[in-house]
Amino acid sequence: MVVTFADMIRHRRSNLELTMDKLAEKASIRKSTISKIENGEVRKPEYKTIKSLAEALNIPYDDYIGIYISLERNADVLLDILQEAISTSSSIFLITDIATKYLELPHLDSYDAIKQMFTTANHVNNTSIKLSLFKTVVNYSRSHGVMTYIAKGMYHVYLIERNDFSKLEATYQSGKSVLAYVDFLSLEEQIKLYYSLENHAYALLRYNESIDFSKTVLDIDIFKGEYSAHATFNICNCYYYLNDFAKSGLYLEEYKKYTFSFVQDNVRFMTGCINGRSGNIDLGIEQLEKYFKITSPFNFVYVVTMLMELYLIKLDLVSARSLLTYEAEMKSSLNLEYTTPDKKARMAYFYQMAGNALISQDVVKAFDYYLKSALEYMKIGLYDRALGSVVLINEAILEEHSYLSIEIIRKINDVYKHIINKKT
Repeated sequence: MVVTFADMIRHRRSNLELTMDKLAEKASIRKSTISKIENGEVRKPEYKTIKSLAEALNIPYDDYIGIYISLERNADVLLDILQEAISTSSSIFLITDIATKYLELPHLDSYDAIKQMFTTANHVNNTSIKLSLFKTVVNYSRSHGVMTYIAKGMYHVYLIERNDFSKLEATYQSGKSVLAYVDFLSLEEQIKLYYSLENHAYALLRYNESIDFSKTVLDIDIFKGEYSAHATFNICNCYYYLNDFAKSGLYLEEYKKYTFSFVQDNVRFMTGCINGRSGNIDLGIEQLEKYFKITSPFNFVYVVTMLMELYLIKLDLVSARSLLTYEAEMKSSLNLEYTTPDKKARMAYFYQMAGNALISQDVVKAFDYYLKSALEYMKIGLYDRALGSVVLINEAILEEHSYLSIEIIRKINDVYKHIINKKT
C-alpha cells in the first residue's frame, strides 16, 4: 500500500521503466529533487512539484492528493486543494476528507473554520458534493457545540434531501428535526423552513400538520409576501381535502386579497373545486370546464383530475373517459421545473379514477390504470395509497367480472408483494 510520496514516485517510475533523467525531463523537475523525494529526504514536496510528477507518471489525482492532504497544515493551501478537488475529482469521499482535514487544523478557530466550510459548500453546484459538505459541517459543528451551524447545516441538508420524492417520510422527519434549532436560523431561513415543511406535510397527506406549518409562516412572515400568499392558499387546499369546504372558502377569500400574478389563476380553479364538492356540482363542473380552456401548465394536472372526480360523482362516464385523451399532456407537465410530490400524487389519483371510469367497459385497461396508480404512488413513498389502488383492482374487477385471467392475478400479486417489500 503506497502511503508516502517516496513510495508512490519510486514505484510508479519503476513500473514505467523510466530513469530519473527521463522523468526529470518529462516533468520539468530537477533530477536532484526527484532523488530527494524518492529517498524520503523531502517528506512533503511543494504541491506544484508533486502535481507535475504525478501528471508525468499518469498517477490518478485522488491518489496523490490523498497523500498530500495528510501532510498539509496550511489552511489556505487546503482550501485551494478543496476547490480544485470539487472541480476535478469524482470522489465525494476524498472531498469530504479534505474538508475534514481543513476543519481539524489545530491553529484555526473552530467557528471561523466551520463558517468558511459552510460558505464553500453554499457555492458548490454539484448537489451530491454540496450535500456531503453540509453534512460535514453539521457533524463537526455538533462535536464542537457550534449551534448556529448545526442549525444552518441541517437546514440546507433538508432542503436538498427533500427533493428525493421516493424518501418523503424520512426527509420529512429530518426537516422536523431542524425545528429544535430553528431559533439559530435567520428570519428568512425560518420562513422558508416552515414553508418547505408545510408543502412536505401536504405531499404526505398530513393536512392538519400542513395547516399548522402554514399558520406559522403567516405568523412570522413580517414581509407578507409570496410565502404568506402560498401559505394562505395551502390552508385553503388542506381544508378542502379535509372536506371542510366552509373553512376552505374562508381562506380562499383571504387569498384573493393578495395581488400576485398567480393568485387569480388559482382562485378560478379553487372556486370551481369548492362549488363542485360542496353541493353545487353542476356549477363546479361549468366553472372548471371554463377554466380548463385557459389553465396554466402548472395547474393542468389538477384541473383534469378535479374534473374527472366530479364527472364520476355525477356518474357521467362518457365525459370522464374523454379526459383520458389528456394523459400524455398531463405526464409531460410533470417534467416542468416546479413539479411537486403532490402533483405526482394527483396524477396517481387520476389513474385510479381512470380505472373506475373504465372498469365497466374494459377490464384490462382498467387494470392497467389501477396498476399505474399504484406505481406512481410508490414513486413518492405513499405506499398505503399504492395498496389502496391494488385493493381497488381486486374489488372493482371482482364486482364487475366473475372471471380473472391467470396473468392478471399474477400481476396483482406481484405488485402487492412489491409494495409490501418497499413499505417494510
